[in-house]
Amino acid sequence: MKKQRKIILVLMLVVVTALTGCKGKSDSGFSIGTWNENVFENTWLDMKFEIQDDWNIATDEEIAEVIGAGAETMSELKGNSSEAMKAAAELKTVYGFMAADAENMINAQLVYENLALSIGGTKYTEEEYLDTLEDSLLQVESIGYEVVDRTTEELAGKTFHCLKLSGYDGGMYQEYYTYKMDKYMVAVIISYTPDKEDIRDEFVNSIATLA
Repeated sequence: MKKQRKIILVLMLVVVTALTGCKGKSDSGFSIGTWNENVFENTWLDMKFEIQDDWNIATDEEIAEVIGAGAETMSELKGNSSEAMKAAAELKTVYGFMAADAENMINAQLVYENLALSIGGTKYTEEEYLDTLEDSLLQVESIGYEVVDRTTEELAGKTFHCLKLSGYDGGMYQEYYTYKMDKYMVAVIISYTPDKEDIRDEFVNSIATLA
């Protein structure tokens, strides 16, 4: 049962977001970011995420397997080159990273959704985006989501709108932090068990500006 719950915590988030083959125009400044040892940095967001040494970072191949993309596509997304911009523009949803501490039952993901590839998508505010997400998640009967809170939180000098839910009869918490930048909705997604809230706090508090 414990092994099964670990698998669920790592993989369940991909139900909400899916890659598509739609085409679009690239943004010259957009970047999904890169890892520098255990620190993930994104110049476009002016934001960095630091994880502890015992966390595991998903490889391009592992992310590609989870979301159904080719590993070569994931590799093309790295950096700020014209090839990376072109690869990102072809995807509705792009993963910046997936990282997990399996021992402590917590994981974090960074996701960018290209709103321009949905009809009327660029008009979405963070609150409206979370409204739609909340409606979708509450229909996932296998997890039994319940809304815990809707708040805002300052992360790296930006105001993120946050949706916090519980699942599996309170055995798991899941938080979605959203921030709209240019034509993208940026989402930081954290899943953890209630007894690991201190590790969740440690991760969130590590999010900072590059400066």
